[in-house]
Amino acid sequence: MKQNIVVATHHKTGTVWMSTVFKAIARRLDANYVDFWSHYGRLDRVLKPPFILLNHNSIFSRHANELRRQDVRILHLIRDPRDVLVSAMHYHRKADESWLREKVAGSSDAPYQQRLNSLATLHEQYVFELENATSSTIEAMLDWEYDRPNCLEVRYEDLWADRSLSLWSDIVSFLGFEGSEQEVCRKCFWEHSLFGKAPRANRRHARSGEVAQWKHEFTPELARAFLYRFPDALEMLGYENGDHWIDGLTTPSTSQAQACAAT
Repeated sequence: MKQNIVVATHHKTGTVWMSTVFKAIARRLDANYVDFWSHYGRLDRVLKPPFILLNHNSIFSRHANELRRQDVRILHLIRDPRDVLVSAMHYHRKADESWLREKVAGSSDAPYQQRLNSLATLHEQYVFELENATSSTIEAMLDWEYDRPNCLEVRYEDLWADRSLSLWSDIVSFLGFEGSEQEVCRKCFWEHSLFGKAPRANRRHARSGEVAQWKHEFTPELARAFLYRFPDALEMLGYENGDHWIDGLTTPSTSQAQACAAT
């Protein structure tokens, strides 16, 4: 490795995927893998080159200087905010993360997950998720500084479609891997990808992983709620050019809605 690496993701944009892949790479190349938030208070002491640093929400706060280091290359991963919402809402209904059992301000002091599951309809659940946890995720994607010369911006959707590993090869080359290191990176990516050889244990965190799930989940009513909260997000992130995407949405039948609620 001729560069140290920072992997910056956001919730439900492939964080577990990238963490698994880069942990495997670090193991095989004898690099120092560091989880940003687990070591936040002592980051200066644990970042020993060569390192791979993963930050699951791309907020670096007082450690933002790590992004400006001359010996650092960055991979930043985003995802269609509509799919982030779909994936996050379904995940948060069942996940076992401790913060989901913490009380939500303004919700009768009910824990997040309890409040989410208490809502009667999918629309209400999606709006609650949109106004709470997923709101922070989308805002973080919008707030990211996108003109960093040492950063490669990648969409989850493009990485998901990269069955030939051509994009992944470009990524590892940009990150500074050389020669046989690149082959190690390709093997790790394939072995730990949902569409590759990832074992069933690595799939438990992901409900689907497919792209454009929003086309089957969004109703016109939900789309309007999304645009009210984030009117420019899809255009700013390059996913849409205008609001014409709403035109193809339909309101699901009662049986369809019940089937979706059961998943």
